[in-house]
Amino acid sequence: MNMIVALLVISAVLNVVLIYSSYVTVKKIEIYEDNIMKFYIGVTGILSAARQLDNRKMFEKDDEVGTLFDQLIEVIGELRGIIYEKEEEEA
Repeated sequence: MNMIVALLVISAVLNVVLIYSSYVTVKKIEIYEDNIMKFYIGVTGILSAARQLDNRKMFEKDDEVGTLFDQLIEVIGELRGIIYEKEEEEA
């Protein structure tokens, strides 16, 4: 009888620990998701502002400066893959 009570107590303690660790993990994942979304919105805004400044596409088509645009588009595509689980090309 004492053995059963001991096992029940151990089981209850382990369940509480597992529930708490699951809760902490979910909270961390939510924080990471929020940060990724903020970063995605920021990078997309930077690309949009750069394109507005470069309305004649002189810099975007340039070899050296164009690599910045290409890298921004690549980062946005990767973030889109993380957020929406599919990669899309930036227009």
